[in-house]
Amino acid sequence: MMNSLDKVKKILIVALVVLMGLNIYAHWHLATHPDYGMTTVKTGDVTWVCLTDHGAYIGCNTVEEYK
Repeated sequence: MMNSLDKVKKILIVALVVLMGLNIYAHWHLATHPDYGMTTVKTGDVTWVCLTDHGAYIGCNTVEEYK
């Protein structure tokens, strides 16, 4: 009975270590690999083009529209 509990404990510890490693890797990957995008925003008569990283605006500039 004791031997089977030790195996279960070892399996749970290994699973916990693997999950912690995956979590650390995911945070590192998101921090070091940007997810740039571009979006336009219109405020009144002015159109802005904005650079985004993971959904957060990191810079905007006005754009002249061609008609």
